[in-house]
Amino acid sequence: MQTTQQLRIGLLNDLHYNGGVEALNRLYEAVATINHGGIGLLVVLGDLIESSSETNALRLLREVSALCDSFHGTIRYMPGNHDLDYLSKAQFYNALGCAGDEPTGIFRQEGIDFICIDGNFSPDGTEYACGNFNWEDACVPDEQLAWLQKQLADAKEPVVLFSHQRIDVPGKFSVQNHAAVRDVIRQSGKVKAVFQGHQHADDLQQLDGTAYYTLCAHKDDAGPAMVNIDSRGIRLARDFQPLQPA
Repeated sequence: MQTTQQLRIGLLNDLHYNGGVEALNRLYEAVATINHGGIGLLVVLGDLIESSSETNALRLLREVSALCDSFHGTIRYMPGNHDLDYLSKAQFYNALGCAGDEPTGIFRQEGIDFICIDGNFSPDGTEYACGNFNWEDACVPDEQLAWLQKQLADAKEPVVLFSHQRIDVPGKFSVQNHAAVRDVIRQSGKVKAVFQGHQHADDLQQLDGTAYYTLCAHKDDAGPAMVNIDSRGIRLARDFQPLQPA
């Protein structure tokens, strides 16, 4: 792997915070654990909340944001289907204090290109918003696939990709056009790892030179994950605990 730097990334997924004290305490402990591990980037892979109305959703996201703001590094939020039951994607980011952010994007850190893709679309291209969807019919639209292909063509190897929905295997937790997304990834030859949530179960698939990691849900008492990237490769530590407190 062509990187001489060591980079640590924290991952949280499927919090499903509904206002309960137990869930809030789990999130507090997860952020504190990641802070003590000297991690500079935290990616939250969607389904932050489980709400009952627009007002409730906005309140829950603000509470999540208040806790996550104690993280010492950079946070990248991605929406999941539950986050959009009563909100638009713009409302989601506004409530988190990240107005202007988008689910799809590319950023570079320590020589690594990171790409976030958004499967929160219906097969006809309609964007998920305010519950106008069937979560089992997720799809990455053609326009975004073309964008992904261009980003991968321009990116430097290695690339790490994040998605809320699965894109590695067929099933109701995957985007319907998972094979088309994987084909773009395979043709680039640059994506070394994909991290995804949504199914609430740990899994690893090795496909065409890319490792697809599915992460168990924070809601189900899974601890934070830590990804270590260095010249030896990409390694995932599930239920990460720092060796020594910072």
